Amino acid sequence: MRKIALALSLVLVAATAFAFVDGEEGLREMTLQRQRGEVSVLRGDNLIEVADESGIEPGDRIRTGGDGRAELRLEGQRRIELAPDSLVDVVDTATVDGVGGSLLAAADEGDELSIRFGTVSARSGDGRFRVDLGTGSSRVGVYEGSASIAAPGATTERVERYFESEVAGNDRTLDPRPLDIHEGDPWDQIHLNDVLALDERITKLGNGLATQLGGARPGRAYFSDLADAPVGFMDGYLKREGVPDLLIGITIASNTSSPLAAAFEESFGYRAQGGKWGLIARIMSASEDRLVAQLGKTIIDTGILAADASEGPGFGPGSRRRAGGASSGGKGTGGTDGSGGSSSPGAGGENPPGGGGDGGGDPDSGAPPPEEEPGGCLKKPVECLKDPVGGVIGDGGILDDGGILDDGGILGDGGLLGDDGLLP
Repeated sequence: MRKIALALSLVLVAATAFAFVDGEEGLREMTLQRQRGEVSVLRGDNLIEVADESGIEPGDRIRTGGDGRAELRLEGQRRIELAPDSLVDVVDTATVDGVGGSLLAAADEGDELSIRFGTVSARSGDGRFRVDLGTGSSRVGVYEGSASIAAPGATTERVERYFESEVAGNDRTLDPRPLDIHEGDPWDQIHLNDVLALDERITKLGNGLATQLGGARPGRAYFSDLADAPVGFMDGYLKREGVPDLLIGITIASNTSSPLAAAFEESFGYRAQGGKWGLIARIMSASEDRLVAQLGKTIIDTGILAADASEGPGFGPGSRRRAGGASSGGKGTGGTDGSGGSSSPGAGGENPPGGGGDGGGDPDSGAPPPEEEPGGCLKKPVECLKDPVGGVIGDGGILDDGGILDDGGILGDGGLLGDDGLLP
């Protein structure tokens, strides 16, 4: 009898426990976690206000308010974050229909996740991607891994990490382009914070060069000396692109494994598509510490050159002054037969009329390079710093955060003279 009574008791306990596991709070494969603000679920005619966590079923419509954020957990390793003012319909354990707003999807371990909108579906089994839904067009951008976009009657488009694709009319996929990233976007801040920081740093350094030049515009010879290679491929860019962009583009290209000309063209191709320089450097796998260090060193050297040669040697077409103030490759402007020329081949021709300079002067005037006076820029460069507010020392200058002396700068960790730098 005792055994029978014990068995009946266990049955009653199990039945009682099951009774407390209702349809909303039971253990489910799909749940909705409220993160903040207003979050609700519409199930048939019932509106459920989510205070913490709620079970989710196929057919549910999930909405976030103007201040609401939530995470939808589907079956397996499938997650979707909903930004404020977002609306999705749950189709099944691996698929949702995006109705409006912005969604961040993550899928791991081969658990393919699909977000449908219009007649298009974006899916991934190994990445993290966002879908920003619009009435006229939407975009799919990838933070990690890759995603594919399928549209009726079109070839499936694969979007790689750091790229996005616009879906025009929510039915036609356009070619991928670099992600459009913003400091004020919460997901960009989380997943691309280091890229945003890099972009800010190298942009400040590029602007610092323009400040140092004070309106002077470098020519082909300047960038050839900077890259230590012929840069005829830059000719079309020298007139139409800004000086900071030219400096950043050639420095990124110099720090990749690709041929210089191809890498430079690629960098400006991404730039034309709206890519930020920090993201372009990441896409092209440029050595980022070396990139920052070289940009900083270029600004210091160019500041010395500009101060010692304010009339423009080193910046005009055909000039051969190096960014560091030295003559290029031992080639003088005078000819070998000139009465005052150097013994090396002259940049101005082998038999220039009237003799040549001494190898480092202005190619137009034939004058020798200015002598460095005691206490000048090379010995006391601080004396040559100009426009300290917003220039060399102020915000955006070479001594500002992210500049020459900051971490990652020339003298900082990973910089020119720091650990793992150019001169370890």
